[in-house]
Parts: sequence; C-alpha cells; structure tokens
Amino acid sequence: MRAFLSNDVHFAWIGDDIVALDVRKDAYLCLVGAASVITDEGDGRLVLGSPEVFDLLAAAGLAQAAPTITSRQRALAAQTAVAPFDVAGSWAGFGFLISAVLSSRRYHGRPFSDLVNRARRMKRPTPAPPTGDLIAMVSAYRSGLPWTPRQEVCLHRSFMLLHYLRGLGVSADWVFGVRTWPFAAHCWLQIGDTVVGDDLHRVARYTPILVV
Repeated sequence: MRAFLSNDVHFAWIGDDIVALDVRKDAYLCLVGAASVITDEGDGRLVLGSPEVFDLLAAAGLAQAAPTITSRQRALAAQTAVAPFDVAGSWAGFGFLISAVLSSRRYHGRPFSDLVNRARRMKRPTPAPPTGDLIAMVSAYRSGLPWTPRQEVCLHRSFMLLHYLRGLGVSADWVFGVRTWPFAAHCWLQIGDTVVGDDLHRVARYTPILVV
C-alpha cells in the first residue's frame, strides 16, 4: 500500500527504527521496529506493509492518502567542514554580534514551525562563496558568539548563523539530524557537502531528518 507523509512531518530511517519529526507540534517520535513495514520512496512517498499500518500513522497525524504540497530536500552527506582561523583580539565578530541581536528578536518566543517557515522564505539560490570568504565568515561567527546575549542551544546558534550568512548574500541549508539509543537531535548548516560553523565528526553521528 502507498501513502504520503503529512505536511510538515519528516521521517528518518535508522537501522530497524524510524524517527518522526512533526514540525507543527515541535515533537519527535520513535517508531521502534517500523522500518520493516514502512519503506521510503523519496519526497514523502511511502510503501506500507498493510492497511493497518496506514491507519496507525494516519491516526497519529503522520501520514495521509494524498501527496503533500511541498517537495522535500535531502541533505548531501557531509564531507568537509569550514575551519575558522584565529581572530582573537580583532573586531571580526562585531558584524556577527549585531546580526545575532537582530535575529534573536525573531527567535525568542517563536514556535519551531515559525522559525522553519522563516528560513524557507529567506532562502535564495546563490553560488557558494570562495573558501577564503567562508572561512572569514565562520571565524567572525565563532569570535562573536561568546558575546551574544541569551545564547542557547544549537537551534538558536544555527538560526543566528543562518541569518548572518543570508545578510552577506550566502544561502545555506539548515539541516536537522537525529540519532537513537539514546535519542538525541542536533541541527547545523551546510553549503553542499560542507559543514558550516560546526564540527564534521559531531554531525556525522546524526542522520538528517529535515533540510530547510
């Protein structure tokens, strides 16, 4: 039987299990052993082992009989990461700090779905900047981050960096990943297969579930 993921619902297959993310509810759910009865056909299309599986998914708001409205981007496997150079004692982070204060006004108190929709609206197809320019941008981010008021979890930090890069005319993918046993979630930025502002070995431990 074929079905489709509900709008703003995303799946990640990890071994025998499936992790679901409902963006509207800002909630994760682990479907233990579900990989044996739910197959991914890409772009939100599913093949289910039986009608009963569909009934369970539909009751949870995870699947529907009609296709979803938007296409679903897949993350490229991360291969490299941008390593910042030493900017200690410089003003390189001041530009990021100003951007961070402005973007934090759009972050605090907003539901997760609002952040995701805002990131979608401001995304533009742009060529990747030269490596040297990208290194300078990440260095400014790392330099200004310790001075950023109310600095929070990876969601906040990556949201600030996303806004900062966008202000410089650089578009990046906002990637959300999950792992299981124990469960953990993380998010980071990528340009193509290059991790921006995070550690390659850390993000490699996560399976992407959503790309914005």
